[in-house]
Amino acid sequence: MIIGIDISSIPYGTGVSNYTRELVKNLVKIDKTNTYKLFFSSLRQPLPPEIKKLKKHSNVKIFHFRLPITLLEILFNKLHILPVESFIGKCDVFHTSDWTQPPARQAKLITTIHDLTPFIYPQWLDQKIISTHTQKMKLATKHCSHFICVSKNTQKDLLKLFPKINSNTTSVIYEAVAKKYSKFYQLKQKCRGDPCGRPQIQINQIKKKYGLDDFILAQGTREPRKNLSRLIKAFTNFKLLHPTSNLQLAIAGKYGWGNDICHPAASASGWKRSRGICQQSSIKILGYIPEKDMVPLHAAAIALIYPSLYEGFGLPILKAMSIGTPVITSNTSSMPEVAGNATILINPKSTQSIKNAIQKIAISPKLHQSLIKKGLIQASKFSWTKTAHQTLQIYKKMLL
Repeated sequence: MIIGIDISSIPYGTGVSNYTRELVKNLVKIDKTNTYKLFFSSLRQPLPPEIKKLKKHSNVKIFHFRLPITLLEILFNKLHILPVESFIGKCDVFHTSDWTQPPARQAKLITTIHDLTPFIYPQWLDQKIISTHTQKMKLATKHCSHFICVSKNTQKDLLKLFPKINSNTTSVIYEAVAKKYSKFYQLKQKCRGDPCGRPQIQINQIKKKYGLDDFILAQGTREPRKNLSRLIKAFTNFKLLHPTSNLQLAIAGKYGWGNDICHPAASASGWKRSRGICQQSSIKILGYIPEKDMVPLHAAAIALIYPSLYEGFGLPILKAMSIGTPVITSNTSSMPEVAGNATILINPKSTQSIKNAIQKIAISPKLHQSLIKKGLIQASKFSWTKTAHQTLQIYKKMLL
């Protein structure tokens, strides 16, 4: 079987990027029989190093083009011309990303649905994003043979929004996190009590780099659905009640769209900028975090707080649990599904609920330890090896 996969999203540092990279790496790891044709196109972004390494596998072929994603969106989504075989040759199945939906001559088309925010909460997004996803899904519902959903909640939303899709053509296959998170935790446990152990050195370095003390971490692109305004208000209320607490709130992630919590007129509202970090009292907006810093940053946090209003999956929840960091997250959409009984669930629309959760995690060492143990057990249920095996079964099923 010849399997084509669109990997053009990988360089952009998003949840879709992470999913695509890890899926491809693990498919190639478990499958030495089928041929993989990887389609990558970007005008400026280079081929990611981890994808270059896959060339050593005899069953992997990489097709690198320098067409901008905006042009492909026009060719594939709007004009719907140039079958994917025109770029990579014959393939039996082609797995598309969340941005473009190319036509195919003979290949069975499969797409992964990461979330359906453009259709459920269009008010949170730029009109261009809504238009692109609308056209992508219009084509997908007509031409895709199968839809992989990253959670049961996403599957439910898909079938509700697009009733023409037969439920038998959908599957739920969970995402996972890179093994470096659980490996870091295991190494940290081995070095427990040794302040010079490598994990502790990295934690100390990351705190120094970003000017952090004891902190709660919020992670994700700064956009309306991440609910950061309520989080900041809740944390401010917590600090008013506990003025001697040295706890900080660190918000990691690049600006996406919508009203930014740290806008250009930041100084007028009490925010100050220093070395790229926007800060106000005990709140620090760190901005984009390089991938090499993500593991120690999660490990250094007292807890992860993820009060999003809607998620298709919620990968940061799994990252934190895998590395032994307690989690506070929302009781809506897919987040309880990922969290299980291993987190503090909050009402994301209630500032009081968010504040109470912060207070619980800040003052109860017993609760802190309990959540670490539960989180590790919950995180162990997800793995990229399992995801790859389940996805490969979908590819095989398409040819029956």
